[in-house]
Amino acid sequence: MKKKKALLIYPYDKEKKKSADAIYPFPMLGLTMVAALFPPNWEVSIVNEAIEKVNFDQDLDLVGISALTCNVKRGYEIADKFRKEKIPVIMGGPHVAFMEEEVLSHADAVVVGEAELIFKELINDLDKGKLKKIYRSNGNIDLAHIPFPKRNLLHPKHLIFMNAIQTTRGCPNNCEFCAVSSMFGKKYRLRPLEEVDKELSTIIKKPSQRLMVIDDNILCKIDYARELFLLLKKYKVRWMGFSTIQIAKIPNLLHLAKESGCISLFIGFESLSKENLTGMKKGFVDPKELLDIIHRIQSEGIGIQGSFVFGFDHDDKEVFKRTIDFVQKANIELPSFSVLTPFPGTPLRIRLEQEGRIFDNNWSHYDMSHVVFFPKLMSPKELQDGYLWAQKYACAPRSILKRLLFGKRNHFFYFLLSNFALRSSQMNVVKRLKDREFPDSVMFEK
Repeated sequence: MKKKKALLIYPYDKEKKKSADAIYPFPMLGLTMVAALFPPNWEVSIVNEAIEKVNFDQDLDLVGISALTCNVKRGYEIADKFRKEKIPVIMGGPHVAFMEEEVLSHADAVVVGEAELIFKELINDLDKGKLKKIYRSNGNIDLAHIPFPKRNLLHPKHLIFMNAIQTTRGCPNNCEFCAVSSMFGKKYRLRPLEEVDKELSTIIKKPSQRLMVIDDNILCKIDYARELFLLLKKYKVRWMGFSTIQIAKIPNLLHLAKESGCISLFIGFESLSKENLTGMKKGFVDPKELLDIIHRIQSEGIGIQGSFVFGFDHDDKEVFKRTIDFVQKANIELPSFSVLTPFPGTPLRIRLEQEGRIFDNNWSHYDMSHVVFFPKLMSPKELQDGYLWAQKYACAPRSILKRLLFGKRNHFFYFLLSNFALRSSQMNVVKRLKDREFPDSVMFEK
């Protein structure tokens, strides 16, 4: 029997680079997990527009598009082209989960929530020609026995630098600017480590391979984290992941992370202001402790990708220099700066809408580099310019080398490469937005 054909697409506008775009593609897991849900009578292919073009001249039975807010307009363009050819288009992803009515003007159906729970029903309806508009997964899937991602469908460039794996979903924290708990629930769900072990055995072929653990917070269950670290140690990988500063406060856990092959942790510091942290429900962080915690992590040979966000309600025009001074003093290996962005589905967006402070709903500007709302203690223009100044300062070669050459660096060349791999896109953003014009109505503090 002739197989049906599906094309899964990650849309991307290459003319509008994002500050987090490296010269090599970030490991992609979402679409490979969706691809694994198709029954055997389907032939599936995947295209990431960041590195390859979509071929619109194909004989297809289904197109699936997973879009972030900043790329959803490009996703709509792709969907509209395929629908003109009478090819069914289904859209999913973070933006779709909270803007389903808008998305349905460009798609035949949308998937809201975790695809594993409703995918069989969707395919059955498609086969019968009775596709519904909305497929909403009620609840969250048990992570036991979920199929392994179809990594073989990715472009080879994805697999050159590192692979990716997911071991947990959900987050008990409810940070105001984040939609993770809204999408995946506040309950922290764990994959059985036996299944993680089996999946690792299929992707780790030699010692020192690089691996990204894409869990939103690897520390939510300490006992599970310990067992996971021991498993990663068995495979002798070099891994990166996402954590909070709590890892430095748990006896022996930080050292165990190092022993397991951890070379870098992405930590969302977000702000140096206690008032800001309390407002975003991260009051467990004390800014006075940060330098000591950072040095504790670095002393184990683990580097830090530190995230800082500008535009919180207690940020004034001095926040940019304060943050840069801190980053340079702490010698944070890979700093990441962004503008506070009220994404759909976040408590932040609800609050700013109620306060009448959002002035820009152009989704292409929701890339965490554009100011789209009225800050409290500065004008939108001042926030935009301050962010660009900080970005330019931190990615200057002199700043990079100063941070990396001070003290012992177990993975100096990895962090050197990482900084310069991001520098091109960071400077592209700075140059593109340097002379950004705001409408007269938003030039000054509201």
